[in-house]
Amino acid sequence: MNLQIINATLPGKTNYWNIAIDNGRISKITPAKSTPEINETVLDAQGKLLIPGLVDAHIHLDKALLLDRYPAVEGTFSEALQKTLQAKQEYTVADIQTRAKTIIEKAIAFGTTAMRTHVEVDPILKLKSMQALLPLKEEYAWGITLQLAVFAQEGITNQPGTTNLLREAMAMGGNVIGSAPYVDPNPQENIRIIFAIAQEFNCDVDFHLDFLDDNAPLLLPVVIEETLKYNWQHRVCLGHMTKLAGLTPTELAAFIPSLKEAGIAILALPATDLYMMARQDTHNVRRGVAPIDRLAESGIKVGIATNNVQNLFTPFGDGDMLKICTLLAQVLQLGTTASHQLCLEMATSRAAQAIGIQDYGIEVDKIADLVLLEANSVSAAMGTAPLNRTTIKEGHIVAQSQCAVKFKENIRF
Repeated sequence: MNLQIINATLPGKTNYWNIAIDNGRISKITPAKSTPEINETVLDAQGKLLIPGLVDAHIHLDKALLLDRYPAVEGTFSEALQKTLQAKQEYTVADIQTRAKTIIEKAIAFGTTAMRTHVEVDPILKLKSMQALLPLKEEYAWGITLQLAVFAQEGITNQPGTTNLLREAMAMGGNVIGSAPYVDPNPQENIRIIFAIAQEFNCDVDFHLDFLDDNAPLLLPVVIEETLKYNWQHRVCLGHMTKLAGLTPTELAAFIPSLKEAGIAILALPATDLYMMARQDTHNVRRGVAPIDRLAESGIKVGIATNNVQNLFTPFGDGDMLKICTLLAQVLQLGTTASHQLCLEMATSRAAQAIGIQDYGIEVDKIADLVLLEANSVSAAMGTAPLNRTTIKEGHIVAQSQCAVKFKENIRF
C-alpha cells in the first residue's frame, strides 16, 4: 500500500504540501489543495513539519550506556580511554546487543532512519562487537539503515594483530574502515594502513581525527595526501576535527581548496567535543567544536552526529539528533532562520551525503525516509525538540511517539 502525506509544512517552503510515496520513494510533491489519490493510505499532517529522516552519521553503539558501570572520577579523556578499555574486557555479545538495541530503538522513535556506528576491533575485544552488531543490520532494517564502520580505537602499530583483525571484520560484512590515529604512536602509518585496507575492500574511510587539544601537528594534511594518492575522493569522512576550531580564519581558509579537491566530509560531534576539549584552558575557554558552518559556506561536505551516549566520553544524551541540532546552534551561535535550516540539513540530507547515502531529502525520486514533527517551522523544531513524532522508513510508518500530560485536579500552588 502506497502512502500519501497531506497538509504538511516543508522546510524552506511556504503553505502546505502533499507528498505522494510510491514503492518507497517520493513520487510527487504538490500543493495541499490537490486531492489525494485514491487507494492510498493517507496521513494528514495537519500543518506539522515534515523533514527528511534524521541521520546519525557517527555513533558508538558498542560502548553506549556504560556510565552506570564505570562512572567518571576524573572526567578526563585518558580516564575515558582507560576505563572503557577495562570495560571491553567484560563485554559479551549479548551485552553489546542489549545496549545497542536500546539506542537503536530510541533512535528510530526519535526519527533517525540512517546511522553509521563504529565497531571496535582490537586484540582484547577481537571480533566480538562485529559479531554483536552485524545481525542488527538486518534485524532493524525495517526502521533504520545501519552502516558498520570497522574501527581501531586503541591504535594499530602499537597493537600487534590489529591489522589482520580489521581485515577479518571487513570480510565479515563491514561497510567502512577507520581508526583514531591520534592514539597511535605512529599516526601517519596508522592512516596509511587504513587506506591500504580501504583499497583492498573497496570501501569508504572514516577517521576520528585531530581531536585532542594538544600541540601535536594536524593530521589533516596526511589524510588529504593519502586520499588523493589513492583516488579516494568523496569517500573519506572525518569525525571531531576539533583542532579546526583553534585555527585563524586565514589558516582555516588555506585548507578549503584541498578539502574540496579531496571531497572530504567533516562531522562535528558537539556533545563530546564540548565536554572533552579545552580542559587546560583556565580562562577564555575554547568551545572546541569544528566550525562546520563556515566550512559549509565554503562548499565542504559537513554534518553532525551523536558520537557517544552516556559513557565516560560523553556522560549525557539519549540519541536524539534534534537535540544535537539545538546544541550546535547554541554553541556556534546560529540564530537565523537560514542557519537553523543549515543545522537541520547537517542532521539529515548533508549528514547522509557525508556517509555516502544518496537520494536523500524531500524531492521527487528520493528515498521516502521522513519524520513528521509536532512543529510548524524548522526553528520551532530545533528550539523545542518536540516529543510527538512519526517516523517513516521507505514509505512505511514505523514508529509514532506521543507525550501525554495529565494534570491533577484541585491542586493549589
